[in-house]
Order: sequence, then structure tokens, then C-alpha cells
Amino acid sequence: MLEAKIEEINCEDRISALLEELLVTILLLVPIKDAVATMILSKRWRNIWMMLPRLDYNETNDVNHARDIWWFLDKSLKLHKAPVLEILLISLGRRCPSDANVGNWVEKAVDRGVVVVKFKLRWSAGPTTLPKSLYTCETLKELTLSNKVLVDFPSSSSPSCLPSLEILQLSCVVYKDEESFARFLSSCPVLGTLIVERKKSDNLTNFIVKVPTLWMLWYYNTTWLVDDTDVVDSGSCLVIDTPALIKFDVTDYSRHPWSIGNMPCLEEAYISVDCLSLFDKIITASSAIL
Repeated sequence: MLEAKIEEINCEDRISALLEELLVTILLLVPIKDAVATMILSKRWRNIWMMLPRLDYNETNDVNHARDIWWFLDKSLKLHKAPVLEILLISLGRRCPSDANVGNWVEKAVDRGVVVVKFKLRWSAGPTTLPKSLYTCETLKELTLSNKVLVDFPSSSSPSCLPSLEILQLSCVVYKDEESFARFLSSCPVLGTLIVERKKSDNLTNFIVKVPTLWMLWYYNTTWLVDDTDVVDSGSCLVIDTPALIKFDVTDYSRHPWSIGNMPCLEEAYISVDCLSLFDKIITASSAIL
């Protein structure tokens, strides 16, 4: 028994003696809460987790975990010391308190030169704005915003203020207005993939996508399924103008008309629409798709 204990201690010492880069790699394989817990192992481990280039905070169905995830998230981000935070993943549910400073967490990641941000917020409060610095982050390559987020692109931003953004996913968010959304897209000079899932109360009448670099568009709008009294609204329209588009995947049961054109590079098109509006939509878009 004693020999086994000594061997166990020796194994632990050998792990602790590894280079910091290797210890960080090991901690990337475990949940963030377990990674932070290693700080109590020894002085050697006290600051290792603080150098993680990826932080993943995911509120689970575990009630006890859900009650303290916001406190843990806030405290751990304050202690984090890595010069670059490459990936920040945050998924919070309905138990998240409305006074939580969620924007502050995103801003800290932007200050660290973040590359990937995936932020999902489903609290009971209304949509929240995120810091303006997110929309001027030069290092950001992939951005996902979901649910209770107000997309409010600042009017004072300069052109091409998101010079590295290649992938943008907007899932059931709310937009300030059409002009703000247009500024957002026009400020992404290398945007290649746009994934959109809309809800009926997203605050947009016309959904206009004019992106010269876009090669893949995935558009999902099933608002009609929520309210079967929805009828064709002549003031609402899906407008697509994407000359570099290769793949177009659209599911649209809203019964709103389309205005689609300028797709000379299109190779794949997948379309699923309400049968009552199928004819008008296909006729309108046929010159671009066929």
C-alpha cells in the first residue's frame, strides 16, 4: 500500500513538472469549473488555468450549478491572465439574473484579442445590448449571437471595422432597425458565411443581405408556424444580393415575397417554403437559382 502511494505521488510530481504549455493543454480537456478547481492543488497549479486560451461557460440543467454560474463566470474572467483569449463560449438560461453585467464579459474577451465569440442568452429579461467594442474587434473571425441579444451596430463605426470576421450566425436575436443591420453587414469585408434564424418579433420588416464576399447563406424563417393567422405582407420582403454566393439554403414559411438576384456563382440551392407561396417565390427568384 505504501509503495502504491509513493508511486502515486511520483506520478503527480511528474505531471506538475511538465511545461506550462502542456499543463494548459491538459486543462483544455476538462470543464472550466474543474480547470479552475486545480488552483488548490499546489502553488505550481495556482495560475495554470488563468492561461487558458479557451473559456466555455455553459449553464446546465443542474439547478445548483445554474445558481452560481454567473458569479463564477464574473470572478474567473477577472482572474484570467492569458494575453490572448482565443475563444469565449457563453450559454446562459432563464435563471440568469437580469442585473448580470453580461456585456462586461464580452468586452473583456475583446480586450484580449478574441477570435471566436459564441454568446447565447435566454434570460427572462428583455434583449440586451453588447459593448460597442465587439463591433470593432479587429481579431474576431467568428461570431454567434443567440436569443436575448439586441443587435445594435453603432452608427459612428468606420467602414471595415470587423476586418477579420468570416462567419456570422444570428439566431433569434432582435435588431435595432434595418439601417443598423445593413451597417453590420457592410462592415465585414471578408464575410463568407451567414447563418440566420429569425423570429417574428425581430424588429425587421425587410431582411436585406447585400454582401459581395458571401459564399454561403443559410436562412431559416418559420414565423408563420408560430401564428397561423399570418398573411402575405406587401411591406415585408427577403432581399438577397450576393454575387459570390455558391450555396444557398433557405427555409421560409413566412409567406413574405423574395427579391433574389445576382448569383452568377451559385452551385447549390436548397429551398423549403410554405406551399401557398411557393409559386410566387420561385418565379421571383428563378432567374438567380436556375
